[in-house]
Amino acid sequence: MVNHTYCRIPARTGYFSATIDCDRLINLSPAPAPSEPVEELWLTPGLFDIQVNGMLGHNLSGEDLSVSQVVEIERELERRGVTRWCPTVITQDPVIVERNLNILRSAIEENAVQNVHCIHLEGHYISAEDGYRGVHMKRWVRDPDPKEFDRWQAAAGGHIGLFSLAPEREGALEFIHKLKLEGVKTALVHHNSGYERIRSAIANGADLATHLVNGCASMIHRQHNVIWAQLSLDDLWASFIADGYHIPYYTLRAVIRAKGKERSILVSDLAYLSGFPEGEYTKNDLTVVLKDGGLWVKSEGTNLLSGAIKTLNEGCEYLAVHAGFTIEEALVLASLNPARYMGAEHKTQLYPGYKGPLVLFSWKDKKLIIKEVHNCHG
Repeated sequence: MVNHTYCRIPARTGYFSATIDCDRLINLSPAPAPSEPVEELWLTPGLFDIQVNGMLGHNLSGEDLSVSQVVEIERELERRGVTRWCPTVITQDPVIVERNLNILRSAIEENAVQNVHCIHLEGHYISAEDGYRGVHMKRWVRDPDPKEFDRWQAAAGGHIGLFSLAPEREGALEFIHKLKLEGVKTALVHHNSGYERIRSAIANGADLATHLVNGCASMIHRQHNVIWAQLSLDDLWASFIADGYHIPYYTLRAVIRAKGKERSILVSDLAYLSGFPEGEYTKNDLTVVLKDGGLWVKSEGTNLLSGAIKTLNEGCEYLAVHAGFTIEEALVLASLNPARYMGAEHKTQLYPGYKGPLVLFSWKDKKLIIKEVHNCHG
């Protein structure tokens, strides 16, 4: 079916006339600005979420993960406008980690899922300190083990492309350098490193602060802390969770402006309870509360979050409605920027002959609506 659309494109000037057949962009040509109000449509390559821990009850770090569950996650993400993603395996029993990496490898190589960019490992080698560790299970936190990573990468079929860890762990700098040489991007997360240690991590190949402002203690030095240090370093990208709980809207505005829109990325950090009804659940032996779009540990109230449940399209909407950014800027932070960071910018440049996926969003009454998803699988 051929679709004709009058639209705008994030980070492109003016209006366009676009013709789409299945997921192929047949025609794209500049068009005059409207002479009267029209529906505000944004044609994009789809959103790119580099941090998805699961959803619909399917835990990518769980003991019962299956290929069919990975497929269900991808299909639901696509319905939400997310057409590229990084399945994320977090701190867990190494045996389960290896098992799940094998499952993800099968899903990717058997073409059961087609939107996965790479696998993201977050945790495992992070700070064991309360606060900085977040809700990661302390019993599985340890120093980097290069041989263990080699086993994991073999299990994953070489699909691990991003690893988030704490640079202060013993052997971390050498481990970061190893990953850099092997083509794996390295991010800093759940750590309590000083400015100079962070600079050393960057010198060895780290280039991202994962979900910055979160994953640290609630009481930190007003000047010397992991937030200011990472914001100040222009050679470090940063990802942010825009769900209204992880970062207040005014702080979100400040940190993105400090880091710069050109090096900021929106992520969801979706927990596997995303898509479930409100209520209390057990997660990592803790009772968590899912309510009003947030997820937190019951005994700690909203002071200790346990992942997020809002998808990336909702994060874009939150950024535009509450944090003072335009919807165009939000879409750039959630699509073009992660692609640039992951070295996949060429896959998001729209031109005649471009083969999808493509997602058409409508922005109306401060609501971001998925109008059309064009992705002809197979």
